[in-house]
Amino acid sequence: MKKQITILAVAILFMATISNATVWRVNNRANMDSDFATLQDAINGSSAGDTLYIGGSTFSYGHGVFDKQLVVIGNGYWLDENDTTQAFKQNSQVGKLTFNAGSEGSIVQGLYIYYSSQQQFYLITINTDSITIKKNHLFVEKKYNGSGSGYDIYISGSRSDIIIMQNWITAFLNSSHNNDKVYCVIFIGNPINCKVSNNFIRAYRSGSSGGDYYALWDNNNSSNNLMVVNNVFWGNVTTYYTEHINNILVSGSYYNGIGNETFNNICNGTQFPDINNNQRNVDMSTVFVDYEKYIDNGYILANGSPAIGSGFIGGDCGVYSNDWGGVPYVLSGMPEIPAIFEATIPSFGTSTLPVNIKATSHNANK
Repeated sequence: MKKQITILAVAILFMATISNATVWRVNNRANMDSDFATLQDAINGSSAGDTLYIGGSTFSYGHGVFDKQLVVIGNGYWLDENDTTQAFKQNSQVGKLTFNAGSEGSIVQGLYIYYSSQQQFYLITINTDSITIKKNHLFVEKKYNGSGSGYDIYISGSRSDIIIMQNWITAFLNSSHNNDKVYCVIFIGNPINCKVSNNFIRAYRSGSSGGDYYALWDNNNSSNNLMVVNNVFWGNVTTYYTEHINNILVSGSYYNGIGNETFNNICNGTQFPDINNNQRNVDMSTVFVDYEKYIDNGYILANGSPAIGSGFIGGDCGVYSNDWGGVPYVLSGMPEIPAIFEATIPSFGTSTLPVNIKATSHNANK
């Protein structure tokens, strides 16, 4: 266990260099040297501007209600699937997150955020402005009940400066009842200067029957100011007065609502209109390395992909593109701090304990 503490201490030392605010260690593993064991205790015990580092664990850290500005950094996800991620391969799992007044400016990244229920529920609820959800793996499962919906990210009211970027977002409708629905990202009010960028967003259901499954949905409002750029969608997309640029629709529907603008998107059928350099009837097996893999490294563009160089200003389409202001997706949701992906620690018994580590950075553009 002391070996694990040593590795964590080095990681915290790296983190302390990126902020003058307090960095709190949150860990629920036995005998770990930490400040808090649950997410809510960490929120309650911290001050505005602090950073919460959520360690990898086999257990969830529970739900969290934010009422102050915080930065939350997790361990990433699919740590066994990609190279140079973390030496400790467990992810940082949490439950439902709610952002209320006072939490403006908060950033959450590197978490596995999960919830499953028969009842209506909201995985992330945003009740205020200026919230950034990035580099997380979100998964909701709405089970058979016959009423209500399951939501990954629910933005209530008219909100400004909501950034949803570089996430892997999945909503699973495990029900055959028509009244049950799932939504990955939904704007209830009027999005103002909001952006959904470089995400993989998939909504699907267990069989051929059941309710609707939306990857993205926004309200019919002529004042919408929402940019949707460089995403990969599976599922149904319904928007109004929204810009769609450089997206790839693997499968599902696209409702070309009033006021939508579409440029340089790619789809497997005729979902996007045949204008503005949209590519239609594209074989998705030619676009990605392995689009049926359902893991982020499967959505790297294949050699000769029709998405290469097809972006609005000459870059690529899809989640790994920086075209049109996009920030490329980072494998495994690795946060922008140095990560120790290998550590060699000798046996105890000497007066000194040399530790050999290998670390790499995962900045926003890597």
